[in-house]
Amino acid sequence: MVESVVYFQAGESKLEHQQILKLKEWMSPFLNQNLDSVLLVGSADRSGNLAKNRKLVKERIQNIRQVLLSLGIDSQVLQSESLEPIFGRTAEERKLFRSVGIKLSISE
Repeated sequence: MVESVVYFQAGESKLEHQQILKLKEWMSPFLNQNLDSVLLVGSADRSGNLAKNRKLVKERIQNIRQVLLSLGIDSQVLQSESLEPIFGRTAEERKLFRSVGIKLSISE
């Protein structure tokens, strides 16, 4: 299993251009390998409106998914999981929870 995380600004679901480039660069070595699955795990911190945070999680996952599809990743191997917004005690913890984890399972 190979993993990476993409972080988002508070209240944002769009990827910045630099983030898209980093994601494409990170994925590059795996594009010619047999991917069994690509799991996208989205989360948000609990500050603010709960319904809006749940929506942000789904939008963040969708935006990462679109980048992966544009790279030629087969939609059949893409899976997603939306976590409930997580309480962060500190600003740093809240920052870490505003993310989408990407977990690649690669055939040997």
